[in-house]
Amino acid sequence: MSLDRASARMILAGLPGMGPVLYGELEARLEGAVERLLEGGAEAEALGHRGLREQLRDWRRHMPLAKVEAALGEMGADYVSRGGIGYPEELAPYADRPIGLYRYRAGKQLEGPCIAIVGTRRPSGYGRKIARAFAGELARQGWTVVSGMAEGVDTEAHEAALAAGGRTAAVLGGGLKRCYPRSNRALMERLADSAGIWTEFPLWRQADRRTFPQRNRIVSGVSRGVIVVESGEHGGSLITARMAAEQGKPVYVLPGRVDMPESAGCHALIRDGAQLVTCVEEVLEDLQALPRGLDRRECAHVGTGSRGEGEPGLEGLQGELWRYLRDGQPQHPDRLVQLSGGNGPEVQLALLEMEMAGHVARGLDGRYVRS
Repeated sequence: MSLDRASARMILAGLPGMGPVLYGELEARLEGAVERLLEGGAEAEALGHRGLREQLRDWRRHMPLAKVEAALGEMGADYVSRGGIGYPEELAPYADRPIGLYRYRAGKQLEGPCIAIVGTRRPSGYGRKIARAFAGELARQGWTVVSGMAEGVDTEAHEAALAAGGRTAAVLGGGLKRCYPRSNRALMERLADSAGIWTEFPLWRQADRRTFPQRNRIVSGVSRGVIVVESGEHGGSLITARMAAEQGKPVYVLPGRVDMPESAGCHALIRDGAQLVTCVEEVLEDLQALPRGLDRRECAHVGTGSRGEGEPGLEGLQGELWRYLRDGQPQHPDRLVQLSGGNGPEVQLALLEMEMAGHVARGLDGRYVRS
C-alpha cells in the first residue's frame, strides 16, 4: 500500500506510542522520510521502543485510514502535517508542536495576527461582558481571536468576534467528530466558515483531562499573546497562561473582584508577573500594534464606567438605578432606594439582575458601581 507523506504522518500521529518530540527525533534521523517506518523495514526494527515497533507493524488497527479519509471528505475537512501548506508557521519553533492538525474546513489558514482569549467555563456577568468587549474590538482591529470553543469565556469570545465581522478560530481538545460541548454544534459550523476548527486529535477522540492541556499549548503557540479574562484558582486557563509564558509569549490578565472565586486565578497570575490590563489598547500597545487613531489616553478602563453615560438599553427601575450610579461613585442599596423612591425588595432584585447582566458590580462593602 503506497502512502503519501501527509497520510503517513497522520497514521504515525495516531499511534499511542508516538509523541511530537519522539517524532521530531525520528524525522531528523530519517532525514524527513518518516513514512519508511510504516514499510516494516530496518528503520522500524531499529527502534529501541518495543511497544512502538509493534504498533508500527499493526498500524491499521490504530488508524483505519480508509474510514478516516472517507469521513474527512464527507465533512469537508483535511489533515495538514508539519511543513505542509496551511500548517500554522507560528508553531515551527516548538519541539512539541503537533505532528499534524486536522482542519475543518479544508484549506483554512490562520491568517493575520492571532491572539488568544481564554477563561472559566462559568464566568460572571462581568466576565462575559469583558470577554465580548475585548474579542469584538480585537476582531475589528484585524486580529484573529483564538480560543478553545468551551462553554463560558471561550464561547463569548468566539461569538463576539463573529458579531464584529472578524475572524476567529477554535482549537479543540478532542476530535472533529466529537463536538464539545454539544451545545456548541451550531457555533462550530460558523467557526469553520471563519478561521476554522483545528485539532491534533483523531476524529473520534473524546476530550478529557489529558487532551485539554495538550490543546492549550496550540492555543498559545499560534497566538502573539494570551488574554485571561476570568479563571478559578485551578482553571485550565492557568495552564494556557503557563504554556504561553514558557513559549515566551506575553500573558495579559483582566483583574476581577477579590471576593469572587472566578477571579482567584487571574489575581494569582498577576502576582506571578503577568501583565494586568484594563483595555484592548493596552494589549495592542504592548504588542506594538496600536493602530493609528486609537489613543491609549482614551482607554476605557474596566469597572469605571468610562465608556459613556448612555444607558445600555436599560428601562424602568433599572434605567433609573443606572443613572444614579453616574460618575463611577459607588452607592449603597439603601441610598438607591431613597433616590429611586422604590421599595427595598424591588431595588435589590433590579440590582441583582443588573449585576448578573454585567452592568453593575457589587463591592465588599455592599455598594454598587457601574461595570
